[in-house]
Order: sequence, then structure tokens, then C-alpha cells
Amino acid sequence: MQDLQKPDRTKRVDIRTLPGVTPAARAMDRVGRWVIAVGGIGVIAVVLAIFVFVLLEAYPLFLDPDVAAVGTLDLSDGGKALAVGTDPYREVAYVVRPEGVDFVQLADGKVLRQERPEAFAGGRVVSVYRSQKDGYLGLGMDDGAVVAVRISFPVHFKDDTREVTPSLKVEGRIPLGLEGDAISRVAYRNDDYGRATVLGITASGRVMLVALAQRRGLLGGGKVETYSYELTGEIEGRPTVALTDAQGRAVLVGTDRGEVFCWKFSSPNVRPERTQRIQTADAGQAITALEFVLGDVSVVVGDAAGHVSAWFPVRQPGRSGYMAYQKIHAFASHPAPVISVSASLRDKQFLSADANGGVALHHLTSEQSFFRLPVGESGIHSLAFAPKADGFLCLGRDGRMAHFDLTNPHPEVTFHTLFSRIWYEGYEQPEYVWQSTGMTDEFEPKLSMMPLVFGTAKGTLYAMLFALPLAVMAAIYTSEFARPEIRNTVKPVVELMASLPSVILGFLAGLWLAPLLEGEVVGGLLMLPVVPAVVIVMAWAWQYLPRRVAVWLPAQSEIYVLIPVTLAAIWLAFALGPALERTAFGGSFRHWLMAHSGTRYDQRNCLVVGFAMGFAVIPIIYTICEDALSSVPGHLRAGSLALGATPWQTALRVVLPTASPGIFSAAMIGFGRAVGETMIVLMATGNTPIMDWSIFNGMRTLSANIAVEIPEAPHEGTLYRVLFLTGVLLAAATFLVNTLAEVVRQRLRERYSRI
Repeated sequence: MQDLQKPDRTKRVDIRTLPGVTPAARAMDRVGRWVIAVGGIGVIAVVLAIFVFVLLEAYPLFLDPDVAAVGTLDLSDGGKALAVGTDPYREVAYVVRPEGVDFVQLADGKVLRQERPEAFAGGRVVSVYRSQKDGYLGLGMDDGAVVAVRISFPVHFKDDTREVTPSLKVEGRIPLGLEGDAISRVAYRNDDYGRATVLGITASGRVMLVALAQRRGLLGGGKVETYSYELTGEIEGRPTVALTDAQGRAVLVGTDRGEVFCWKFSSPNVRPERTQRIQTADAGQAITALEFVLGDVSVVVGDAAGHVSAWFPVRQPGRSGYMAYQKIHAFASHPAPVISVSASLRDKQFLSADANGGVALHHLTSEQSFFRLPVGESGIHSLAFAPKADGFLCLGRDGRMAHFDLTNPHPEVTFHTLFSRIWYEGYEQPEYVWQSTGMTDEFEPKLSMMPLVFGTAKGTLYAMLFALPLAVMAAIYTSEFARPEIRNTVKPVVELMASLPSVILGFLAGLWLAPLLEGEVVGGLLMLPVVPAVVIVMAWAWQYLPRRVAVWLPAQSEIYVLIPVTLAAIWLAFALGPALERTAFGGSFRHWLMAHSGTRYDQRNCLVVGFAMGFAVIPIIYTICEDALSSVPGHLRAGSLALGATPWQTALRVVLPTASPGIFSAAMIGFGRAVGETMIVLMATGNTPIMDWSIFNGMRTLSANIAVEIPEAPHEGTLYRVLFLTGVLLAAATFLVNTLAEVVRQRLRERYSRI
């Protein structure tokens, strides 16, 4: 007998070689090949292009700052220069001299105006303090007084040409009661609400604090009251630097012993209370610079050893309401004493300069020290950050002023700030926090992506715990046990579920399911054990039906009994819920949960998301699983049954392992669907970026965060690019999951293909 030969299905058949094929068919075959090839390559190219575009939008987050010298002006011709500053457009600079203030053009050094206020009263300026905002200057005089001035740069447009007109307004002359004792260091702040604070250190080492409070009348105006306090006796060592915040509530003085003394100055008519003595530097290393970063919370401390650190108040455990300054951040040191610190008015950046003429740029939150730029060998006398943080001025001790351009749009972003714990202002310890915006421009952005990654994993986990068992078991039933007519009905209905828009599911979950579960949370939780238990008991009882009843019932009629039994089990769970809540939880599960575990029940939580997102994932998992199970060769089932195995044993031990590659692929595709789900999570959770595994709390996922934040993200701003980085993470996670799934699927396929 001639042996039967199996057809070689691996051999490629070319339609052009088959007999009887017309030229038109050959042409259509050739065109089809090209169309399919071009379409496939086009799809791959588009996907790669999208990924490259998203990556390029996120890439600038990690670029180094760009600093470039614009020019240098020699200011020594007009006399000694003590401090400099510039307008927001960096067109006009002001130069503080002992006899007054000069306004010069930054382009060529041309003097525009010279201000010699009468408030100087023949005295000379010996020290200057530049306020962080509002243009206030405190000028310490050699006669023991402080002159407060305010510099502004009104902008006018004439024939489409911008004109900047500098202006100087004297706010007042404030005697410190030390006539003839020069003010060697001064701090002046004005809150623009009727309170000004002056802190001065005299040449003889005395520390004077003066507060001015305006008592406003019903018709405006009001009397200005002055309160003076001497703090010299509360300090050990010689004072070197002084600092106060805008509200005048925090007063700090550094000494030559490396200590900073702190006072709480809550009311102008109440003597300030010394609250803390901090050893911020090594003993014997004088404090040489103090400056608040934007927001007047964190204080930058520079010392004679070149160290730069940041401190802010932290609530102390066990002491109600008491907050003490604590060292939080440390930055790259200078090789020489720190002479000056200047903070940005836009973000948490600040500049520091040393006695050797080096200037460094730092960022508070990220703890980055971007560069140290050698400016002049004579040393730096004064620094001035441009109001828009796009440049800075350096005044050397030789009277030369260097002007620099600065481009550093995303200083707060590093891998550390994105994926590690950060100690933010006002927090008691380092934490993972996502909070992109605040109520003021002084807000410290918190862009940790860990709460979003955690929320994505949490939502996906609960959705898969609900969807995967139901989908796989349903696929096993319809493939192995259900009659063909039932299978042909159930499968299209489940596939039709996949066509439901996720926004509809999210809408129903947020407005119907969430309030329902809030009132019947115990009943909803009881469904998880009650429904499976009732179904299992019913299945166990089914096999003990009397023979005459079993014969009378049509084949596989259990499906028609299972549906009402399942509905009855759901009703039973919700019926038992109130009784269990009264007996076990004191009548209120939510109050019991808060009292015993400290967990607050949110109406929109992961329980709602698990049901809603699981409902969205079930169809795709079920369809792929059912196809994989149906594709198992029939001879495997027949052989197992012929050897005496039951249908259930055959399904579990033969069919299920053989179809495991397809089932694994279904699980991975469902996982990817849950990871990328947006609308259901957006509408069914509170979108709170917290890290808590409790099923009764909400969360925020990576995809939902993009939908929430993108309307508020300024184009090409830090938040805008971080959201694109979120897209990169989602794409990378999907790629890794799919790659892992394909590798595992191929290995399972090779293993079970030998059967």
C-alpha cells in the first residue's frame, strides 16, 4: 500500500505558477502584495513616529541649563557700586551707590537717570538689601538709619515700540535709634498691607528690629506706629547677617560662630520671642549669607567654609503646633566663603557667589547644583537674578558688572524628583507626592510619578481580579460544556459588550454604581463569597437530582437554572448586608472602618473601579480565551474521554494546558487594556494621587492624570513635558508587557505543540 503523504503546509504557494491563472489575476495579486506591504510598513512607521514625537517632547526635561555671557559694564567710573538689579526685560539696570541710585542701559552702559533722594539727609549708603519681589530696597546708612525705597519699571508703548521708564519712590527714612552707628547689614521687607519690618546690624555689633504698622481708618489712610526692639542681648557671638520674611513674622540673625538665631515676631506691638538656636555651620565658620527662596519658607544658608544648605520649619512630633528649622537640602560647596545669595522670582532656583568670583546655580527641590561659573578674580560683591529667571547680573568688587543669559526651563525635574521620596516644604518627612499646581505662584511643584504608577497598578489589579476569573471560566464553559446554540448566542452577546464606549461605563459607574455601593457596601462585599458559594452548592445538589427528574430535563438545561440562581444569590447578599452591618459593624460600616483602621470610605473607590473596569476588560479576555480553547484539536478531547476521563478533567488537564498560550495572551491584552483605561478611572474614582492599597479609597492612574492635567498645562512648560513623559512610560510599559507576553506565549506554544 502506498503511504499517504501529508501536505507540506510550510511551502509557500505562488499564485502566478498555478495553471489557469489569468494575467489579470496575476496583476491583482501583485498589486495586493504591494498594498499589504506598504500598509504594514506605514503602520509601523506611524507608530514609531508617534513614539519618537512623544519622546522628543519629554526629552528637554533632562537637558542641562544653557548660560552665556552677554556683556560686561564698567561701573567704577561713577563711584563705588554696592548692588545692582534689572527690569523684567533686562534693558535697564539700577546701580546702588553710596550717594544714590543710577539707572543705566544694559546694552551700552549709558546713564539714563540719577536719583539722589533727600531722605539720605547727607548720609551715605553702606549696605543694601534687595527684596525678592515688589522692587523694595532697604538702604543702610552710615548715620544709623535705614532708607526704604521702591524701584519700578513702568512700560509704555509708543508706535509699537516698548519704552521702559525707571522710577524710584522713597517709602520713608527709618531711624534705628543708633545715630552715628553705621548699618553694616540690613534686611527690609514690606507686605504691602500696612506692615514693614527693618532688621539692622550696626558696625558696633548691635542688632535692632523695627516694625512699622499702619492703622487704617474707615476712609483710608491712618497713623503709622513704630515699634523698636533690640535683640543684641539674645545673641551669642558677633552678628554677621540678618534676614526677615515679607510678613515680618520670622526674624533670623547669623553669627560668626556658625549659628543662626530665630525669633517669632507675630505682632508688631509684642516683643519677638526667640524660638530656636541653630548650629548651621562648623564652629568658627561664620554665617556669611542668608536668603529666603521664593515663598519665604526655605532659607538658604551660606558660610565661610563655602557650604550651601537649605533649611525650613518642620512640625516637631509631640509638640503641638511647634515648628523648628531643620536642615533639608545640601548643595555643592564653593571653594571660598559664600558672599551673596540671590533667589529667583519664578521658581525655587537661586544663585550663590563666593569670594573667589565663582557663581553657582542651584535648585531647592531637586537639590541640583547645575554649574559653577568663574566670573571675576576680584570676587563677587552682589548678585541679581533677573525677574523672569532668564538671566542674572554679577557685580564684582572691582566695579565691573557681568550680564548673563540663562535658559533653564525645567530645573525641578530629575529622575530623583520623579521617582524618589522628596522632602517638600511643609511636610514632616520625605514623601511621594503629585501636586502640579497651587493657589499661588510661590507654590513648590510636586511631580512625583510614583503615586500615579501605584494608582495604575492598583486599579489594574482590582479590575483583573474581577475580570480574569469570570472571563476564563466563562470561556471554558461555552467552549467545553455549552451546547452549540448556547455558545452561538453567548459569544456574540459578550463580544457586543466590547462595543460599549468606556465613557458610558464610567458614567454609569460614577453616577449609579458608586452611590448604590455606598449605601449597600456590606451587601456588595458579601456578593464575593455568597454568589460563588450558592453556585457551588447548587452544582453539588444538581448531581443528586432524582433520575426521573434528570431524564425529564433537557440536556445542559443547568444554564437556565444557573441564571436565576445567580440573581437570587446577588439578592441574598444585599438582603443580608443591612443585618450584618447592624450586628458586626455597629450600624455603620463606614464609621466602623474609620474608627478601627483609620480608612475613610470614598464614594468613588477601587471597588467601583474593579466592577466597572472589569466589565470593560471581560469581553476581550473572553473572546481570545474562547477562540484559543476552541482551537484545541478534537482528537485530544476524544483521546482523553476514551481513556475514561470526565469532561471536567478533560477541560482542566488537557484542553486548558494546550490552550494556555492563547489564554496567557488574552490575560496580557486585558492587562494592557486596563493599564491604558482612562474614562472609567477618570469618572469612577476621586482621582486622588495617594498610595494606599485599600479598596475603599480612590487613586489616580497615569492615563487619567494626562486627561486631568493636560487642559491646565502651559505649552512646553514643565507640567506639559512631564505629561508627555507619562505617555512615554505608558508606551514603554505596554511594550514590555507585550514583549513578555509574546516570549511566554511562544514558549508555551512550543511546549504544547508536541502533543
